[in-house]
Amino acid sequence: MRRSRRRWSGLLGGAGIVTPIVRIETLRRHRLVVPVPENDVAGVPEGTQVDFTVPAFPGRLFHAPIARIAHEVDIKTRTMSVELDVADPHAELVPGTFCEVEWPVRRTYPTLFVPVSAVTSNLERTFIVRIHNRRAEWVDVKTGVTTGNWIEEFGDLDEGDEVLTRGTEQLRPGTELSPK
Repeated sequence: MRRSRRRWSGLLGGAGIVTPIVRIETLRRHRLVVPVPENDVAGVPEGTQVDFTVPAFPGRLFHAPIARIAHEVDIKTRTMSVELDVADPHAELVPGTFCEVEWPVRRTYPTLFVPVSAVTSNLERTFIVRIHNRRAEWVDVKTGVTTGNWIEEFGDLDEGDEVLTRGTEQLRPGTELSPK
């Protein structure tokens, strides 16, 4: 047996980028990774069921529990990765498919919702017109989540306060109001 000793100018072997020949996938269980805004992760624990839809199945609602929450915020997007374990017993879902997640926003403190039309904004402030002793009163607010025709508000409003459902800055503070 004869041995050959040659000098090679290239790499013969070793660790590097390797193109896989086959890809093995489990089609009956998927991991759905959702980037959730950091403010919306609080109050939603692991195990909570989350609903989502897939364009390939219009009108159909899928469900999956929250399996893991990455307790690290992505500095660029201000989101946290949340992983859902999706059971797919009939192998209907395709890996890599986009989906729309209905995230169950929960606050760790009570909040109020008002009609979206009640919130008024101008260059200086965002406010709601509260009716107090039959007079208009501007209450500065910050807004949160919008759900349909309702918007979450953070301000000096209490449950039971009367507010105008169609706020306007033309209605100045102190203006007398007569309810209809």
